Amino acid sequence: MGIAIQELLSQEYFKDFYVLAGAKGLHREIQGITVMEAPDAFHWTKGKELVLSSGYVIAKEPDCIEKAFREGSIQKSAGMMIKRERYLEKIPEEILELFDQYEVPLISMPFSAPWMEVMSQINTAVLNRTIRRLRINTSHMTFQMSNFSYKEQKIKRILQAMEAEMGFPAFLYDFVEEEAYYSSMNFQKIAKGFGLETEDFWEPSMPYTRHTLCDYMDMVRYRLVNQSHQEGPRISWIRVPISVNGSVQAYFAVMEAREFLDYYDEYSIRIAYLMLQGLYEQIVAAQNMGNIGFENFVLYALSATEDDTQKMMFQANVQGISMSTKYRYVLFRRADNQEELPNRRKEILEAYRKSSLIKYARIAMIGENVGILFLEDREEDWEKGHILALLEEFRRRVLKSCPETALEFGYSLDAASLGRIRQSIEKCQKALNMGKMIYPSLFAWEYSQLGALAWLDIPEEELTHMLSAYSVLLKDEKNIELLKTLKVYLENNMNYSATAEKLYVHINTIRKRIDKVNELLQIDWSDNIARMNAELLLRFLNLEEKI
Repeated sequence: MGIAIQELLSQEYFKDFYVLAGAKGLHREIQGITVMEAPDAFHWTKGKELVLSSGYVIAKEPDCIEKAFREGSIQKSAGMMIKRERYLEKIPEEILELFDQYEVPLISMPFSAPWMEVMSQINTAVLNRTIRRLRINTSHMTFQMSNFSYKEQKIKRILQAMEAEMGFPAFLYDFVEEEAYYSSMNFQKIAKGFGLETEDFWEPSMPYTRHTLCDYMDMVRYRLVNQSHQEGPRISWIRVPISVNGSVQAYFAVMEAREFLDYYDEYSIRIAYLMLQGLYEQIVAAQNMGNIGFENFVLYALSATEDDTQKMMFQANVQGISMSTKYRYVLFRRADNQEELPNRRKEILEAYRKSSLIKYARIAMIGENVGILFLEDREEDWEKGHILALLEEFRRRVLKSCPETALEFGYSLDAASLGRIRQSIEKCQKALNMGKMIYPSLFAWEYSQLGALAWLDIPEEELTHMLSAYSVLLKDEKNIELLKTLKVYLENNMNYSATAEKLYVHINTIRKRIDKVNELLQIDWSDNIARMNAELLLRFLNLEEKI
């Protein structure tokens, strides 16, 4: 909505402007400004413009006004302002009567008033009025909508104010929360009537035309096209993305069900956009600040000892962190830990914010490309498949922004409070390190997958050294079959018949393979320790994945 002529003339700047005729039309709404210095200029008006004139045309061709009224051109405009005492010492009575008859305000403006200044004052009056009407009173919001968060209250009030101001229903879809907000039921009714789904408002699934209204804001108008019924009803809407740090947080849309928005209505959309943009920037900034505090606490807790328990509790209280909340922990790192690769902290955090994880987990970066995810414990058990799906989506988003950063994860399904974060992360570390050797084709490993191997504390370097003899054999594909046979042979207490039955081969084949293995490895199977070592190391080789 623009501004009524009567309200405009009440502004201090317009105190020397006065109405010559058409006073009954002072309620008319101004939606733009144009200058008329040609007799047929009214043919080029869209409607609701305030027409400015020096009076030259009327002085030279007085019949042009009567003709414009007869054709219905002037009636579409909001009104007309004419400079007094420039070309006309007195406005002809017949012209004044026409403005009175059709209730179109004719206003006298000072001779000295510059066009640019007049236009600027009109635009300023419209902007001030719109800002005043869209201003959010937070205390009033809390009273009205106490069941909603501050964010929800503010979004709803902006949307409601937009519809009240312009008469067009508005909508916002929040990508992070996957939540839709509406100014009223009108938006949903219209959308349903045209078969529109939520996603259609930023990515239409039906034939449409697209017109850019503002490049900087990426504000566009979508209009549906019905190829089989060109003359039928059409619908359009204005769509504006709300982005923070290059990431789309939400889409804001205003429905044009009856007609297109007017010029000053776009001002209202721009102001509402700035308010929503500011709200989301505040939210992201607050989240970042809160996450930095949480991250610092996690780093402190990981290095704390039992003597630091009281200090840790104090730090938690300062940061507003609950020590009683239980989490399931996920440790992640870049699969290739080459030091020369750049730190991707920013990209990893951005991928987290865009992923579904943000709804379930907190994040803390504890090193270069190393971090922890804290999945809050819930009444229902976290299913392993659900966790893997969340981690896979997060990993995929990181790869999309930086292809050289493939993340791998170690996690534990045992819930524990932050007071036991150190022990929980040690489990995740073991799942990550040992799981990678046992199941190298996976990208995520759960602590319980290790079975009894989780109880072993073999240094990674030492384990690699112990596996070296087997690793050499694995370079030849023929030896993989031999080692697999050895693994099954040991699992069946060195019984040739049971091994042959398990592998569906002749017993003599098993004997030949074991003889060949003994020749290559030279292990004394009568030595119980040597036999146990071989069984453990064969588990780490994960031979099933190599065949």
